[in-house]
Amino acid sequence: MARLAANLILISVGLLVALGMIMLASTSYWANGMEQPHMLVSKQAKILLMALVTGFCVYLIKPELLRKITLWVFIGGVVLLVLCYIPPFGVEVNGAKRWVKFPGVPQFQASEIGKITTLLGLAAWYARYNPEVRTFFKGFAFPGLVAGVPVLLILCEKDVDTAFALGLACAALFFCVGVRAWYLFPVLGLAGFLGYQLVMNDETRRARIDAWMHLEENLKEYQDTNRQQWRSLLAFGNGGPEGVGLGNGVEKHGYLPEAHTDFIFPVIGEECGLYCTLGVVLCYVTLGIGGFLVAMNATDVFGRALSIGVTMMLLLPALINISVTVGKFPNAGLPLPFVSYGGTNLMFSLWSVALLLCVNRATQLRARREFDACIPTPTSMKL
Repeated sequence: MARLAANLILISVGLLVALGMIMLASTSYWANGMEQPHMLVSKQAKILLMALVTGFCVYLIKPELLRKITLWVFIGGVVLLVLCYIPPFGVEVNGAKRWVKFPGVPQFQASEIGKITTLLGLAAWYARYNPEVRTFFKGFAFPGLVAGVPVLLILCEKDVDTAFALGLACAALFFCVGVRAWYLFPVLGLAGFLGYQLVMNDETRRARIDAWMHLEENLKEYQDTNRQQWRSLLAFGNGGPEGVGLGNGVEKHGYLPEAHTDFIFPVIGEECGLYCTLGVVLCYVTLGIGGFLVAMNATDVFGRALSIGVTMMLLLPALINISVTVGKFPNAGLPLPFVSYGGTNLMFSLWSVALLLCVNRATQLRARREFDACIPTPTSMKL
């Protein structure tokens, strides 16, 4: 079962990354201009190579060692999130304080690191206090603070969508490790109400929701706001079941904004057709099955909790991104994991996969040792 889980994860992620590089080659010409048409592809390829090398190092870490250093890793993640607000380390783009820049290091989104460190912190907490998981303070309140601080820091960066996805992933982890439902559901209800008030009091996000509710109405007041989602639907319609052919899409020619990042999925639908988009969805379903198999096979609480959290953190942005591009959710601004252009997201998504495979490898080794211990040796047979 552990080998099946690893195969499902590797095949699905490999296909998604390969498709992402192909579609980036198709869209980057129009995104970057004629002078350096393949610059984005080369940058993404370099980051992919770096992510594979560093991800293999993460894969080799023993979960026991990872658990021992989790406190410092979690603190480091929180510090990076705080640095987003402190110049000169924090970089503000379009009013959002999501990026961190160090001398000699490319600019990156601290929230991508914060997602992994938060899930590591929760997994380590429940591994230590698993007998008290049903209690209020050590089972719910204290781990709620572990999750709440990074979520609030990301929320204040004006990265509402990432905070929402991380909050849901943490809630799923809480539920699966056995936290009492009557502790969890009222807090989720309160968080949902506060989130609704936050969105409704934000002029930009309220405008996105209004435009989404009138997506097919060509009203002047909605034209600019719903342009991405409207052109996205046109791309899917133009592609049909079989697509117009790789590289032959027209929406990426300046009509569909962010065609190489947040809205790369409609370009796949236009150029490769419905069958390919269904294949992408199938890859995420397969990834989810593999991740949950890793969690089910894990023999310790740390590995089980970490696998659940990481799997949810990979699937939720994909679900939100696909739902946005087909017009089922308001515009959210989350990239499609492994497919969209973006070095930080690709790097830490592959690190998340490495953590899943790390837990899976530890489970395999433990099962092998237990199996070998059950095989009688010639000496014991004589006795």
